[in-house]
Amino acid sequence: MSTVVSSQALPVVVVFHGDWGVSTGAGIAGGVDAVVEKDDRGLPVVRGTVLAGAVREQAFVVAQALDGGDSGGWHDFVEALVGTADRSRLVAFTDAHPAEGSSPDGAVHEVVSLSIDPRTGTAKKDHLRFFERARAGTWTGTAELLESDLEGRPVTWTQDQRRGAELVLASSGLLVRAIGSNRSDGDGLCDVLIGSAGGAVRPGDPAHPVGRMRARSWCRQQLAQWKGPAPQAPKAQEDEGPDSRPGKAPVVAAPAAYAGGQRRTPAGRQTPALWQAGLDLVLRAPVISYEVPFSNEIRSLDFLRGTALLPVLHHRLRAAFPDDELVRDAVVRGDLLVSDATAVAGGVRGLPVPLVLSRPKMSPEDAGAHDRSCLRVHNRLMTAEPEEVHTPLRRGYVFPGLRPSELAQGAEADGSIGAPALVGRQSTAHDPLTGAAGSGQLFMTRALPGGLHLQAVVTMSERLYRHVESRVSQVFPPTGFPERLGSRRLSGTYGRAHCSLGSFGRVESPPPVWDGEGTTTVWLTSDTLVRSRRLGPGGSTEDLVAALAAAGARVELVDPDRAAGRFTAGVRHRRVDSWAGADRQPRATRMAIRAGSVLRVRAAEGAGGCDPGEVMAALVRLSATGVGELTAQGFGRFVVGHPLLSRDVFGLVELRQEDLVVAGSAVSEEER
Repeated sequence: MSTVVSSQALPVVVVFHGDWGVSTGAGIAGGVDAVVEKDDRGLPVVRGTVLAGAVREQAFVVAQALDGGDSGGWHDFVEALVGTADRSRLVAFTDAHPAEGSSPDGAVHEVVSLSIDPRTGTAKKDHLRFFERARAGTWTGTAELLESDLEGRPVTWTQDQRRGAELVLASSGLLVRAIGSNRSDGDGLCDVLIGSAGGAVRPGDPAHPVGRMRARSWCRQQLAQWKGPAPQAPKAQEDEGPDSRPGKAPVVAAPAAYAGGQRRTPAGRQTPALWQAGLDLVLRAPVISYEVPFSNEIRSLDFLRGTALLPVLHHRLRAAFPDDELVRDAVVRGDLLVSDATAVAGGVRGLPVPLVLSRPKMSPEDAGAHDRSCLRVHNRLMTAEPEEVHTPLRRGYVFPGLRPSELAQGAEADGSIGAPALVGRQSTAHDPLTGAAGSGQLFMTRALPGGLHLQAVVTMSERLYRHVESRVSQVFPPTGFPERLGSRRLSGTYGRAHCSLGSFGRVESPPPVWDGEGTTTVWLTSDTLVRSRRLGPGGSTEDLVAALAAAGARVELVDPDRAAGRFTAGVRHRRVDSWAGADRQPRATRMAIRAGSVLRVRAAEGAGGCDPGEVMAALVRLSATGVGELTAQGFGRFVVGHPLLSRDVFGLVELRQEDLVVAGSAVSEEER
């Protein structure tokens, strides 16, 4: 009987014997025609996607040799290990970096060559090519045998499965002879040593054949000691058993109090208590927050949806309480919710810019060359249309109360405004038959930058929190825990983040009061999904007001005739697409009311004697749990009566990228 062990990371050592380069697929205008990939230190790097592709190709060659044909036990094991179109991979490669302390000076040099006419095979006249090459050396990374699959289900490895995986990966690495571009010209010659096979080579050692010889000897020894057939592929825990449904959540009938995914509290009954804690995330690598792809571009949102965070939290709780029904059904019963994660600057979490703000079209002239500009923003909920030409603010985040110290002297500010700049990486698509780069087949990937600090809010019901309270510090260590988030998170290049959960506190904030006109504001801080009266795609202000009323907050929009030229609402929409990992199919497109939308509402007249105080209490309760659909995943959050929206004119300081990115928070040498 095999002993059950936890998965481990296998060291990966790449020894280059000459010039090499993993090209970005792009160049520099007026400079080189092709640049190589570099890390945050400016040093050349071998992306995890490149290592995964090179090793995956050779892994099937190893399986064919071990099985003696194109099918067999080893072929099935390799398919499960490196993944197929129907199953996520169980091994992920990190980027390979040079040793800590390496200097970017001299690490990359330029090479001149001639452009070749593809028709004649001869050099073109007056067509020189300049491209970058990295020098020989040793690069290190890791190959991690994953503890969970793409759907987050736990995966347990036996000793035989781990030995088999290390043998396959080590043998596959030995078959990789070159990496990067221009391999046909002799560039990129290298040795890829994985696991115990690479233990003889250390970063900084000179490139010589000793490491490769020892790796081959280790593989021969393991093959000689292997007894019996190929190991069975490891399976996720929820896959075991004849009655299991891989990737499917348990079907549980939600009680009436949770109908529609949100709590309904009859008038006069005490609202169940809620507990909240902040979830901080510092990105150790770029993270792709899935948005609708466009043409050849993989796009990312500038925030991380709660959809990506909820499985992480729930699976960690289930691992600690494997047979507990309350924990198992926490999401479908509305006991566990998480908001979207937005950028943090100066300790202040950003809120989506209210879509009722405008600024003068001309830039302010009173800011010095080295001072930050302070925008004079008009709130159209409180002011009529200005005489000067204004531009509406529709992007970015507001950080209330944040005032950078470099602000121009004498400028007044009530907060800051800014948004994280997404990083782009251009890659070349490869022909699956030849393995060569496809001519003109480039695609762009955009992602949240490494080092970005994000924060979300985790909400638990009273009964769930009391049930797990004694083991919260065990499930979510105070020192934090690493996770892989977002799309393409198993590629090694994207998705690595350090998470930490703060202390839980009871939600006991006093409700805001109605203003002098008997109105208040509802500021959506996340996208909101509501249905129309015909149960089709919703998204109008009437649909949102109806959803609030159905949840106990009977409000109505302020009459435009009473607004005296002011806005009563600022609403925009966003298309929401997603991918069902369990079914391997796209989900139906939804139309959401976009975060930042604002409504000015009052207690509905003729609401059956409903007291305005009860309406306000219902609004405050819904602001914590959300309104509409998919509230557990962060949709439907809003703020009631925010003081910033009670002012007619206020100042916002424009933030820079360095205000949002945590210095020195990229991948550390230990994590590499």
